[in-house]
Amino acid sequence: MENSIITQAEKTKKIRSAFIVKNKQFITPHLIRVVFEIDKNQAELLANVRSGSNNKIFIPAEEESTPLVRTYTNRKIDLENRELSIDFVAHGDNGPASAWALKASPGDVLEVAMKESTRPLIPDADLYLIAGDATALPVICAIAEQLPSYVRAKIILEVADKEDELILCSAADISVEWLHNPHPEGGSRLAEAVKSVQFPPVDLKKYVYIAAEYTTVDELRTYFKTTLQWDPCAIYACSYWRAGQSEGKSSEST
Repeated sequence: MENSIITQAEKTKKIRSAFIVKNKQFITPHLIRVVFEIDKNQAELLANVRSGSNNKIFIPAEEESTPLVRTYTNRKIDLENRELSIDFVAHGDNGPASAWALKASPGDVLEVAMKESTRPLIPDADLYLIAGDATALPVICAIAEQLPSYVRAKIILEVADKEDELILCSAADISVEWLHNPHPEGGSRLAEAVKSVQFPPVDLKKYVYIAAEYTTVDELRTYFKTTLQWDPCAIYACSYWRAGQSEGKSSEST
């Protein structure tokens, strides 16, 4: 299935296509990268889609006629090498996307839908505070790669163990702090770490980006908006999952 639709209201091209698995590898013990082939027609459709933007993936359901839909981030769209990469957190069969990625083999097919957009992943600022857990690694890595050289960013990431740490590439002046949490469903120290960050007193344009479990995101949203009374336009907070709920059931942002 391959098509693109332009809505009259938004003039936004929506793309949905079936991609063939080229290869996969464990980037870390808990992160699987699945690389899909991009054919000529798909390359034309993806010409104006930014790496790090959201996708809808349609996971084949063995016992259901309709696929299961989940929201994921494309890690990279490489038109030169004709490759689409999507990273999956590996947590066994406790979620259809993780289960699919664990079993995926070259030649398998996955339908992916996305919107055409070249808008930056985050708005212009002088100083960024970016925080997330393992589910946010793909988008935060993509953000770091797209930051210009003249900005600074403090990045805080929570993963299961030291072996799950990645090297973040960026032209910007970034500092990365890693937190280790092998059982994120039992709670997180991410909010505490974010609250401990001291912003310089100089008058800089600041922006906070947070993507993690619902409780952490809700706490930090309240902290910046209510306690610190930040401009809501300077904050993005998105819950990628919620402890106690199945994968893909919690996704809200502000």
